[in-house]
Amino acid sequence: MLTDALTDETHPYPVALVCAPAGSGKTRAVADWARELLAADDAPTIAWLTIEERHNDLDVVHRAILRALTDSGNPRLQKACAGLVSESPDLGATLSAALHELGENIWMIIDDAHLLRDTDVLTDLESFMRWQPPMLRTVIVGRFEPPLALQRLRLDGRLFTLTATDLAFTSDESAEMLDEHGVVLSPDDLDALMVRTEGWAAGIRLAGMSLEGHPDPSRLITEFSGDRRAVADYLIEEVLAGQTDEMREFLLRTSVPVSFTVELAEKLTGCTDAHGNIDWLEHHNFLISRITENPTHYRYHPLLRSYLRAEISRIGHVEVEHLELTAAHWHDEFGDALLALEHAVNSGDHDEIVALLARTSLPLIIGGHGEAVDRILTRAPRASQDHPSARLLRAAAALASGNIPVATSTLELLDRRKSGLLVDGATESRVHLLLRESLRVQTAIGTGDIETALKRLQSVGGGSSGDPDLDAFVLLQEGRALLFLGRDDDAEAVLGRSLAHARLGDAPLSVMYCLGTLAAVAMSRGDVMVASELVDEALTIGRTQSATSDPTFQLTKLIDSWCRYMRMDPDAARVAAESAEALRRASTGTAGLADGAAALFGLDESEHRHGSVTMVHADSPVSSALPMPPGIRAVLLPAIQYAYLSAGEIGWAHELATEAQSFLGPTGDTPLVEAIIHLHLHRLDLARRTIQPVLDGELECAAGTNLIAAWLVDASIALARKHDSRAHSALTEALRLAEPQSVLRPFHDCGPQIRDLLVRSTGRFGVLEPFAERLRASFPRSESTASDMLTPRELELLVELPSWRTAEQIAADLCVSVNTVKTHLRGIYRKLGVTSRRDAIAAAQHNGLL
Repeated sequence: MLTDALTDETHPYPVALVCAPAGSGKTRAVADWARELLAADDAPTIAWLTIEERHNDLDVVHRAILRALTDSGNPRLQKACAGLVSESPDLGATLSAALHELGENIWMIIDDAHLLRDTDVLTDLESFMRWQPPMLRTVIVGRFEPPLALQRLRLDGRLFTLTATDLAFTSDESAEMLDEHGVVLSPDDLDALMVRTEGWAAGIRLAGMSLEGHPDPSRLITEFSGDRRAVADYLIEEVLAGQTDEMREFLLRTSVPVSFTVELAEKLTGCTDAHGNIDWLEHHNFLISRITENPTHYRYHPLLRSYLRAEISRIGHVEVEHLELTAAHWHDEFGDALLALEHAVNSGDHDEIVALLARTSLPLIIGGHGEAVDRILTRAPRASQDHPSARLLRAAAALASGNIPVATSTLELLDRRKSGLLVDGATESRVHLLLRESLRVQTAIGTGDIETALKRLQSVGGGSSGDPDLDAFVLLQEGRALLFLGRDDDAEAVLGRSLAHARLGDAPLSVMYCLGTLAAVAMSRGDVMVASELVDEALTIGRTQSATSDPTFQLTKLIDSWCRYMRMDPDAARVAAESAEALRRASTGTAGLADGAAALFGLDESEHRHGSVTMVHADSPVSSALPMPPGIRAVLLPAIQYAYLSAGEIGWAHELATEAQSFLGPTGDTPLVEAIIHLHLHRLDLARRTIQPVLDGELECAAGTNLIAAWLVDASIALARKHDSRAHSALTEALRLAEPQSVLRPFHDCGPQIRDLLVRSTGRFGVLEPFAERLRASFPRSESTASDMLTPRELELLVELPSWRTAEQIAADLCVSVNTVKTHLRGIYRKLGVTSRRDAIAAAQHNGLL
């Protein structure tokens, strides 16, 4: 980066400023750059001056500059400097003139420039840089920017600046440095080390020294912090050395929170000039930085903060507890419940912890912080851990991680307490009661006793507390319960109210949860268009709120993959696989279902189809023992059934039909999967009788897309019976149902006979013709297996068909008998699935054979 900036002829920078804290590797980086520069064919002359305290004298620094130029190894430069007098008050002007007359490229590196503080020296250097000759480049290197008036150079575009962020080591550079110590880390361990060191060169070097020969690198990296002897010694000698007692005290007290503002620093330290202290630390490139997302907040480097946290005990246990409570009250006041709780627990004050839990249970649960709270509470006093609010949060944490048994036992423990009372005898608050019953519903969805839990929640009167955040959460759980009970209309109504409360309460994550659940309702109905719209908004919110690791976000993404699958989007399998991987990392227990969906959605591209179908069967989202809304099971039935049959697994297909009957009951979806089996076995009469109640509307499908599949089954039956007119009518009805939502998948599942019927019926679908053409185009050429079966003689004859010459004329040209031509024609018609010459020409053109 430095080389590119200083050698850019289109925008030359006469001066470069390289400022970074101790141990950032700035001097090494500049030295490496200098060596790289010297290795070039047109290498410039490089003069290096390392500043010391004694250079804060004009005569001394002048002599040092001339010596650095003389010792550069360039005899012509040495000669040009020989006549210059270091004591001359106008040395800068005479040196500039001499270098200009020399006319050679020269680079002057001034290292440790932060040590310069003498006014005369700084003024002299400023003047020289402003008027230095064009062939000279000056590189100023230091821990922080010396008090030079560089603003004019910046405004003129003549100054290039590199900071600690620019010099931070990448993972590859860190691995290279570790290799110098004979240390090779796994990708996960290297990532963990990068988090701890943030690319700070000294931290990586110290880690390499510690890891050298260590038997357990992962454990050491986990424990690698500022209180390790080597790290602590370095921080004391290179970072904290020279700090006043007052500044050290300021550092210790402000290390209590992970980040702090000027106002919080004032509260923690009692210092009225906290702003001045922070400015000084920032200007001197201390290991402090602003948080990019919130520039009014500052934080120390993780290794420095861990050292300060280890040292803070010297100000006394009572005072440390007071600082933790100060931080807790600050974060509570500004609505950061999780950080407030962490500091309250660190203080060990039971009353403060309990009071905070009572106030923040709702935002902590709604915000999905259950697991983080669970980890924090393990450090709390036992009495605090036993508080009902704490147990509610732990139940929420167990649900978030998919641990239904722990959530169940935690809620049962609360039930065994005296009814309506908390531990201290106070009456149970309405908020506490609503949260408890809402969590019970979440638990019941995993255990199966949804109806009872739902009635308990409804008896409490959710959705009318007056708190939009609470009402949104309670109604969301009620809506989810109704969805899993198969009551989609009721679920949609309740979730609509939940969404309204969530939007009113300005709770983005709650909005995302409501939209995702409403998308699940739309999917269970087979409504691709509505599901897609809801998914788009939910995923946009999740990305904006950095909630992509949230299990609900990933489940919503899984619905997105289904929408893509139904519209033949090739990204469907990829999106499902990404969701599966994310859910696996979250350990929610739903990763297997996502794996099954990814395998199903990727069957078209699978090189080992039977193996993929086996995976679908093993992780079937339809027959899984995990809870699943019945409509979502129904919507996947036909595709899974066709997959089983295409793999020759008749037993799995019968098994699926039996399971569908058990979890769906008397809906049209069950006879559909049965009719698909009968059709596959060529039991046409039985298939027709089985599917007829669905087509007549006597049995309604839970999923609307399954009615499309039913009409396609009817079309396939008609084709098998050579009833072309009925086949066309059934196909037209399927197109009518599919066109509004651009649903293509059911037509692909049915096999090549539907595709061939689409081709033969080109131009016969009226207003549906554009959609029919889009559907034809969605079939890959490779699916036309019939064309692959044509013999060379049949292909030769096929080329003659558009001429419309008679069989006798074609026979004469090909020197064969008329009967031979007619035999080949019958073979062509059969293989292309047509019955006339016109249809054969259309099918051949569509397949690229003509």
